[in-house]
Amino acid sequence: MDHAVEVSFVDVGMTHRGITYYLEQTLDQIWERRRVPMVMFQPAIEEDGETSSEINRHIANGEHDELFESWADKFAAWIYAEEYPRRAYINLAPEFNGDWSPWSPAVGDTDETDFVEMWRRIHDIFSDTELDSEHIQWVWSMDTSTRGVDVSACYPGGDYVDWVGIHGYNWDGWGGWMSPAEHYDGVLETVRSITDRPIAFTEFSTSAQVEDGFDPERKAEWIYDVYAYFLEENVRMACWYNDEPDVDWAIFGGEHGVETVTVEGIEYRVYPAYREVVNESGMLGAHPSHPQILTTEEFQGEF
Repeated sequence: MDHAVEVSFVDVGMTHRGITYYLEQTLDQIWERRRVPMVMFQPAIEEDGETSSEINRHIANGEHDELFESWADKFAAWIYAEEYPRRAYINLAPEFNGDWSPWSPAVGDTDETDFVEMWRRIHDIFSDTELDSEHIQWVWSMDTSTRGVDVSACYPGGDYVDWVGIHGYNWDGWGGWMSPAEHYDGVLETVRSITDRPIAFTEFSTSAQVEDGFDPERKAEWIYDVYAYFLEENVRMACWYNDEPDVDWAIFGGEHGVETVTVEGIEYRVYPAYREVVNESGMLGAHPSHPQILTTEEFQGEF
């Protein structure tokens, strides 16, 4: 199975040239790999050298309209650059319910209302272009850990949200090792009490770390378990975080694995469990010959 979606992170506070470069380089490359971009659209905009903890209110008040109009216009140009319009997911202000990002209502003097008004203003600016739900799907993503935020009060509403995303990492160093059900049952219950939008895990992984070292076999078993859990819970999309900035999250090319493979003369540590589960029946990948990679219904989570 070929992956249908690939995650890309971007801080929105760019020059017009920087926006063009991001779209025509980063997103072009993702599309050429025949994957729909999942853009982590982070409202980090430097004001006096850093992003203000009141950034939600500033955006909601229209102080950065010109920037988002540039993003919207250039995004529309990117979408319509080919005979068949491209597609993308915009995961706006992810992990808003934590206390580590300036767009969180838990940070500074803004509140949940400011967050909703920020979200709606950006969404409305994009909606003023020719882009609609066949081209852009808006993803409202929370972390499994909530820090002083009323999550339900941050929901922008069904007219503004197409998918709900969840970010959650399993690591012995963060609250102890947990099964998928132990880790995710609570946040799924929260999400389903708010909306019936399709659910995606747009960032997730597990570490192999244990108290006295690493146990790759345990990580491999968790991989099997989490995908079985997603199928049981009718999760429509799952984006594994395959990077290791500080913890062994990767399933290919990381520090640990249960096997090694050699690709073009380079040896990589891998977890074959991942390849096995994503190739099982019930898993949807990119369509090899579809000009837009996914059908409209699949893109919108209707399958």
